[in-house]
Amino acid sequence: MEWSNLLARIVAWLRAGYPHGAPDRDYFPLLAVLGRRLSDDEVDAVVGELVAQGKLPATRIDAGVAIARLTLELPRESDLARVRERLLVTGRSVDRGWLAAVPSRPAVAGGPVATAPNGFEWGVRTQYHENLQQLAGSLHAMCLRDRDIVAAATEALLSNDLPAAEAAIDLGHEVEVMQQDAEREAMRLLTLQSPVAGELRQVVTAVQLTGNMKRMAALATHIAAAARRRHPEPVVPGPAHAVIAGMGAAAVAIADSAAAVLESGDPEAAAALDRQDDTMDQLHEQLLAIVLAPDWSGGITSAVDLTLLGRYYERFADNAVEVGRRTIFLTTGETADAWVSGMGAETTDADTDTADTGE
Repeated sequence: MEWSNLLARIVAWLRAGYPHGAPDRDYFPLLAVLGRRLSDDEVDAVVGELVAQGKLPATRIDAGVAIARLTLELPRESDLARVRERLLVTGRSVDRGWLAAVPSRPAVAGGPVATAPNGFEWGVRTQYHENLQQLAGSLHAMCLRDRDIVAAATEALLSNDLPAAEAAIDLGHEVEVMQQDAEREAMRLLTLQSPVAGELRQVVTAVQLTGNMKRMAALATHIAAAARRRHPEPVVPGPAHAVIAGMGAAAVAIADSAAAVLESGDPEAAAALDRQDDTMDQLHEQLLAIVLAPDWSGGITSAVDLTLLGRYYERFADNAVEVGRRTIFLTTGETADAWVSGMGAETTDADTDTADTGE
């Protein structure tokens, strides 16, 4: 009867959180919440790791770290006790404080378990937040790398510089590796603990951002590849030189601004990326006007190259804007459109108040 009541409570809890069933994207957080019990082999593996690392006499925290490293989950008190007993049975020494410790997580009816402020859980949670900060730093580094790629690619176009094109393409490969590493770290963080709303939003947004920045790198390497493909012939004819230079400068500027937004999390600066994208859109229109002009004499091949290059630059800027939009959601919990609309309404109300007071 007791087991049936327990099962009924678990099912009721799951249904309350997922009335329509658990969606695919929530499987990892759900598994992190449920946890599991160590197998006997895993207990032996934890003991073996403590011995191999010279962590004897073993402490509760040493054992907890070893369990977390093995399972990517917070250790249970029952598992810690099993590791302690296995150490003692096999003649290994255990720290006196762990031997004398009483359970520090008594159950509270109808609420979460209580933890000691200096206990293992606190230490792991601190490490978790540090890992989140490191993930954010990786995203910032990726965006700066995208800026460097588009700068080198533009230099290759305008100066017919083959080494610059090769360097840009090599940097693009580095971003692919960075994106894969960031995605793996994000998935690890999803399964490490039960992330609360803000943490879950940060990890999920990080995965989305890596996709945007990978696309930025790919678009910039397409630009570099065009310069390499046509070398030693120039890609950009004289009439389009100034416009391409302007698009390259705009791409570098918006990537730099996007990196600053990732670092600061400022939603107003993130929204301002849209205005920088307007500059890119205007330059793109100018480029198309040059190619489609009646007096265009550059030939079909050059026209196709310029049309593709214009598209690459435009999409590069669009993805930088998307970085800003995702940052707004990450910081405020609102979609970019909703947040911008709310800011517009506040500005209108403030202007009305000022007019009413005659100031």
